[in-house]
Amino acid sequence: MSPLRLASPLRRRRGFSLLEVIVALGVLAIGATAAFALLVAAAAAGRRAEHQVNASLLAESELNRVNLDPTIPLTDYPLASEVEQLPSEDLAPGQRLGAQPDGLETRYLVREGKWSKYPGYTYDIAITPLAGPVPNQPWEFLVELEVRWAQKGRRRSARYATVRILTLTYGGPAN
Repeated sequence: MSPLRLASPLRRRRGFSLLEVIVALGVLAIGATAAFALLVAAAAAGRRAEHQVNASLLAESELNRVNLDPTIPLTDYPLASEVEQLPSEDLAPGQRLGAQPDGLETRYLVREGKWSKYPGYTYDIAITPLAGPVPNQPWEFLVELEVRWAQKGRRRSARYATVRILTLTYGGPAN
């Protein structure tokens, strides 16, 4: 006869209990949810950054094009005060692109311009003569560019400005 083996109360159990599995799955679910939320936020930030970079590239290209042309006849372009403007997130209510407190005439060089490299983006370029040492003979011009696009159904925009130091053909009122 073989000796009887009695079950020892100190015998080790193998595997996990149901409670341990449920707690581990809960921790995994919380971690996965947080990771997914971070991925969604990173993708949205990437899209915003892409739009800002595209707007900057468009603005740089167009502002350089304006700066390279020394013969812009300003009187050939519409006055900003006569053109209806679209609302912009970057402008205060009632403020207009190119608005100057001293009453100098702001004109649009481009209205609702489109660029083939960046479909979905539109831009305006306004130029304002700045008061110089000789009346009615400006030698500095404020060139402003506003780029607009839609993101998730909302209109977005970015504004850029530079001062151009050249004498342009200006057909303003002579005193």
